[in-house]
Amino acid sequence: MKKVKEIFHDIDCKIFGNPDREVDSIEFDSGKVKSSSLFVALKGKNIDSHSLIKDIYFKRGCSAFVVEDINRVDSYVKNKSTLIKVENSRRALSKISKNFYEQKTKVVGVTGTKGKSSTVKIIGQLLCFFGKRCGVLGSLWWKLTTPEAPDIFRIMNQSYFDIWAMEVTSVSTVQHRIEDVEFEWGIFLGLGRDHLDIHGTIENYFLAKYNFLEKPKSLIIFLDEWGRKAYELLKSDYPNKKIITFSDKNFLYDAGKISIFWEEEKISFSPKFFGSFNCINFTASYILLREMGFKPDSIKLAFEEVFPPRGRMELVVSKPMVFVDYAHTPDSLSSVIDECLKLKIEISSKSSPKLIVVFGCGGDRDKGKRPEMGRVSMKADRVILTSDNPRSENPEDIIKDILQGIYDTSKVLVEPDRKKAIFKALSEAKENDIVLIAGKGHEEYQVIKDKFLPFSDRKVVLEFFRNMGRN
Repeated sequence: MKKVKEIFHDIDCKIFGNPDREVDSIEFDSGKVKSSSLFVALKGKNIDSHSLIKDIYFKRGCSAFVVEDINRVDSYVKNKSTLIKVENSRRALSKISKNFYEQKTKVVGVTGTKGKSSTVKIIGQLLCFFGKRCGVLGSLWWKLTTPEAPDIFRIMNQSYFDIWAMEVTSVSTVQHRIEDVEFEWGIFLGLGRDHLDIHGTIENYFLAKYNFLEKPKSLIIFLDEWGRKAYELLKSDYPNKKIITFSDKNFLYDAGKISIFWEEEKISFSPKFFGSFNCINFTASYILLREMGFKPDSIKLAFEEVFPPRGRMELVVSKPMVFVDYAHTPDSLSSVIDECLKLKIEISSKSSPKLIVVFGCGGDRDKGKRPEMGRVSMKADRVILTSDNPRSENPEDIIKDILQGIYDTSKVLVEPDRKKAIFKALSEAKENDIVLIAGKGHEEYQVIKDKFLPFSDRKVVLEFFRNMGRN
């Protein structure tokens, strides 16, 4: 329990009512509010939770509220409650969460358009192998890739771990979720097109990432186009910040084996991960672990024992080879198709395999990437266009956008029903073919309208083969 005045001691605000009122949790979700909570009213895209305060007071017994607009609070509730007026509730949410829960652990933040989940999984497993109590926060373990501020600090405060590897999204920076998190290390894995429905331009997307890169004490940066830009800006803005950079000259991928060249060191290993794009993730992790003092030979042995995250080039069935992958941007879809084409070449001496790709695009998201994803899919022998998470959009309208980038419709089948599309791909595939089901990866649901319906690409694949009498 903490008093309101303690939680707000360094925040610009005005307190109405009893500043000595004690609360035992910070909540922004009205469904989690208790009588002893402090509720923070946020103005969201779809709902302004100032409108929920009256119900929360009468139905939940809560009488401590953080608000931007005190005039929106019912006069009776206002007179009976402790109200804290702030300029920006979302910005205040981060600060008061830290003040209430405190940060008792070290944090490594990982950002970039692709590879966040794999990198935090690698780092988390490595540190556990070496006897460190490391937790992982990200899209595979939480409903938001980067949790809201109260959840971040609550988890860190109440957990068994003393270090966290955390995915950091561009959305989380503009929404101030990580504003007050103290990062020991930050890792930047490069940038590709994504989230332009939120940021508008790739430059704004980069600036959202840069907002995070300003925070950590030390940084590891992959030098793609945007990594070089970030490095130059950081050296100018923060000349004393420790920044370590690496490029594609620091790693090599050959027949499933990764070699890392760092300073005078070289290690080679065979990971359990498919795909050359994992070289960036392993190299960033290697540099971090070396900076933490771990030995090259120990890291190499641990790399060979690390398991990939679910839904990242995940092999579900081997004959035909059926992969499920989270690729949902033009760059990531292109990369994972390229990896499948390499596998196709490896098995082509025995047969003439086909690559069949099943994918769609999310609704209510960046429409500009849809034709680009259609264009890169043309590298496959067969493409089946379907639904991803259509949300409020008509799935057929989304598919029409994808078709604008497709220049060979003879190899394309349209099937909006995702389960039917997957079944169709698997029924077409011969034993030596490769099937890539992209877009949803680890997700266990499909978002249609405002409903989260149970759906797993992996489970659909297994259901198909069970129906065919295969174990």
